[in-house]
Amino acid sequence: MTRNILLISDDGDFKGFLNIAALTLTKLNHQITITENKNDGQIDWIIIDIDTNTENSFAYIKNARRSKQSRNIKIFSVTTNLTNEIKKQLFEIGCDSIMTKKEFMAAANNILLF
Repeated sequence: MTRNILLISDDGDFKGFLNIAALTLTKLNHQITITENKNDGQIDWIIIDIDTNTENSFAYIKNARRSKQSRNIKIFSVTTNLTNEIKKQLFEIGCDSIMTKKEFMAAANNILLF
């Protein structure tokens, strides 16, 4: 089964990390496709970097939750600095998971160790 992940981020280091992780998982027989094109077919997960443009990121998440096509897609939000207020707002608008980029990268690295 292939998982298609929509990545919305301007952070080159973060995008590079995710692409390397996807390649590693593919070599381990897990098919991961990362795209930055919102119209690139079936999307299973969305990883959105709210540092990219917080206001637009929040609007994108709200619209995704209102849309019949994307309301059931898992949305993961990442940010450099996570405050309790931002975390609360993101959960209220429909994010499934919220963490710092550092936490996300540590979790992904732990998965790749197995």
